[in-house]
Amino acid sequence: MRLARFSHIGRALQQRDFRIFIVGHLLSQMGMWMQRIVAGWMAWELAHSATWLGLMGMSDLAPTLFIGALSGALADRMDRLTIVRVSQAFNAIFAALICLFYLESWLTIELLFLFMVAQGIFMAISLPARLAMIPNLIGRENIQAAIAINSLVSNGGRFLGPAVGGFAIVQWGSGPAFGVCALCFGIPVITLMLLRMKKEAMERSGKRFLGDAVAGITYTAGHPGIGPMMLSLIGTSVFGKPFLSLFPGFASEVFGRGADGLAWLTSMVGAGALAGGIYTLQRAGIVGLTRVFILQICFIGAGLVAFSATDMFWVAIAICGGVGVALMTNDVTAQMLMQHAGAPNMRGRVSSLFGMVQRGGQALGSLILGVTADIIGLRWTVAVSGAICLAFWLWSLYRSKAIAKAMEM
Repeated sequence: MRLARFSHIGRALQQRDFRIFIVGHLLSQMGMWMQRIVAGWMAWELAHSATWLGLMGMSDLAPTLFIGALSGALADRMDRLTIVRVSQAFNAIFAALICLFYLESWLTIELLFLFMVAQGIFMAISLPARLAMIPNLIGRENIQAAIAINSLVSNGGRFLGPAVGGFAIVQWGSGPAFGVCALCFGIPVITLMLLRMKKEAMERSGKRFLGDAVAGITYTAGHPGIGPMMLSLIGTSVFGKPFLSLFPGFASEVFGRGADGLAWLTSMVGAGALAGGIYTLQRAGIVGLTRVFILQICFIGAGLVAFSATDMFWVAIAICGGVGVALMTNDVTAQMLMQHAGAPNMRGRVSSLFGMVQRGGQALGSLILGVTADIIGLRWTVAVSGAICLAFWLWSLYRSKAIAKAMEM
């Protein structure tokens, strides 16, 4: 009976192109999370500043704030597979350049920041195209399983990337670790070339490019379910997720550990996310997902408050696992509901705004938390962030019936 809950997963994985896509996606996500931990550790070694940690945490995420809506319109106008291929190739090139500059002693914290921003631009361009092309790889009848698998793989990378990154820093140093990141970004370019997905015939709205982007924002904001859900996601993205960018400071100053402590903290968030992904995989229906989505906001806020209150490393590790479960489940249920409730011709633009909220909100939050931590301290900053997440949970709870009605029909 329990295995029957996962039968839809088997049907999804029977699709050749989807299997190839998922393998490349796992490597790419490993590279991204490995790179973020290595860049954060570099920033802490170079500056020992929470502000720089915040800046580095936002560097590859911030471009989504500025071009997210435009990249969504691009994904609804151009061949999505081509967009993803080109973006993936540039990510590999930039990671290789960081490695080269480090080994040649040319790398400064400012250059590292600029390289990470450049990668963030291509990540922002590719995100809506990557999300929107999944139905064309799998078929709309398997879309819920595909989203869950995609998110589980993403968070598998969140678990494996920091673990490999921490090991690489300890064994070889930060520069060679970026060389491994370049490989993780480069191999998926090959897997993407193996896809036999047909080019899509994109529907043209008759509007100009900017008009399409504005139409996507208007549609999302005016939707009775997607709009409020996006607002809730803004809360968790700005004040929940960015506590990860402060992990180098917590590992060093609060828990008295080095790169191994940083790897443990980040990997446990990823391990919890894997558990959350397994939970979402066994769900085969939409009904009840709104309630699950809103409950995770409470868990995120409470977890952050608890994390800020302890100086015991292994207790913090356990809390990070629980927060990882909540973050993953919150993200995946939101994607499932939006794909279910959103209009097909708005898929790329809604996906881009989802990415803009998730990545751009985390970028903004990383900067806010980093600056705040230099003023009031790491622990108080995370405690206040958790309290704000709890306030968003109460607001979402108040709107829950209206959101569920719009998203689960």
